[in-house]
Amino acid sequence: MRSKTPSFILELPLKTTPAHESTILIRLDTGRQLYNACLGECLKRLDLLRQSKEYQSTIKLPKGKERTEAFKNLNKKYEFTEYDIHHYAATVRNSWINEHIGIHIAQTLATRAFRAVQNKAFKKAKHVRFKGKNQFDTLEGKNNQTGLIFRENTLHWSGIEIPCIIDENNNVMAYGLNPEHRIKYCRIVRRKINSINRFYLQLILEGTPYHNPKHKIGYEEIGLDVGPSTIAIVGDNKAELKQFCSDIVPKQKEKRKLQRKLDRQRRSNNPQNYNENGTIKKGKKKWNKSNQYNKTSSEIAELDRKLAAHRKSLHGKDINDIIAMGTRINTEKISYKSWQKNFGKSVLMRAPSMFMGRLKQKAENAGGYLNEFGTQNTKLSQICHTCGVAVKKPFSQRWHTCCDINIQRDLYSAFLSKCVDMNTNTLDLARAGMLWPGLEPVLSEAILRVNQSTSSGNCPDSFGLRNQRQSGSPVKPAASITEAMDVVIRDTIYEDESHGEVI
Repeated sequence: MRSKTPSFILELPLKTTPAHESTILIRLDTGRQLYNACLGECLKRLDLLRQSKEYQSTIKLPKGKERTEAFKNLNKKYEFTEYDIHHYAATVRNSWINEHIGIHIAQTLATRAFRAVQNKAFKKAKHVRFKGKNQFDTLEGKNNQTGLIFRENTLHWSGIEIPCIIDENNNVMAYGLNPEHRIKYCRIVRRKINSINRFYLQLILEGTPYHNPKHKIGYEEIGLDVGPSTIAIVGDNKAELKQFCSDIVPKQKEKRKLQRKLDRQRRSNNPQNYNENGTIKKGKKKWNKSNQYNKTSSEIAELDRKLAAHRKSLHGKDINDIIAMGTRINTEKISYKSWQKNFGKSVLMRAPSMFMGRLKQKAENAGGYLNEFGTQNTKLSQICHTCGVAVKKPFSQRWHTCCDINIQRDLYSAFLSKCVDMNTNTLDLARAGMLWPGLEPVLSEAILRVNQSTSSGNCPDSFGLRNQRQSGSPVKPAASITEAMDVVIRDTIYEDESHGEVI
């Protein structure tokens, strides 16, 4: 069993030759076939388990130890456990697969397949996906003694030796390659860059990741409100309201243009698969793909790769800005599946769940925490801390107005997040009343800066500033000079959240 000590990843590019690349691609495809075999076997065993009379009686039991123990026994009876799938993978491996895949790599593939089917069994996923050709990009071992071995800056893997490209001036590499960081296991990764295969070795190391000295760590308590297209941050003496990953919106339009071109090429190459009204015919079909079609498809894949890298960079910048303010972060626990249904395009572009995961990891590495509390007891977007009355607001209402308080809704929710008790996960109205006189000027100053930065351009509807200007209710200026962070707003028109998608 792998140890539970803190871990971080160091990625090293591999200096491969054509012979190396050919061998790696063969082994990746072998791993794909073994994974698909384990996935199919897991699905078969799960179906047999669910069809049994024992399952029908066990599922009716009330939740508790008896029900849990009954399911464990049922899994053992029908051999639907991780170790049973390990045994199956070892059996399948006693063939031509043995020449390419070691036993430890086979076991990790079996674990990967079992967990995918287990998510389906627990209704965390609706389907599992079998991997097609050239769709399998990673293989990993279980330790650094067998299979994938990193030694003396070289990857040793079943008869081949591939040197890693080491930059001696890279502080991250120097930190990761320090002997004090034990290598738990290795993973090989294939990425396509401009339709060319590039291979990397990932070392999973024991310890905490490298911290760049130029990125400061703050000590304030932060209230955070992350929306489908906005981020509101409130500290002890700083506040910020800004768009979330706004820089990638123009690239999304370029991707949509390529997708329309791809659809035209597909229709031109396969007229026999379409009805007269343009819909696709039912039944099994054969699709012809021209060279131009494959070229356009590669362009879309490359654009997706660049978008993912750009999004990761923007996430890192926002996370560093938050950590520079403080590492004790309070925020609402969001149902991202619900966001996917209601704000699909925005979630696809901005990946808020990934952002929150990385923020939690970095806050904990810095000695802090990310406390996510439920929304049923707090109702931050509805409640007023002065009178304690909760009034449900539609998404189109972007301002909180009650008890002489007129403040932007996201900033107000972030302020209230600071006042949530971690032990009970309930809003401390007394603390909110105590902090409000000092933080009201900070929030007003943040809104004023947003208003000034968008006065000459388009203002996102999700901020609600446009409606405030049209209604003749100017943003209340700060009562005193208070420090607030600068806000960068791009000249991009966003659709209102009340209309479905947030672009």
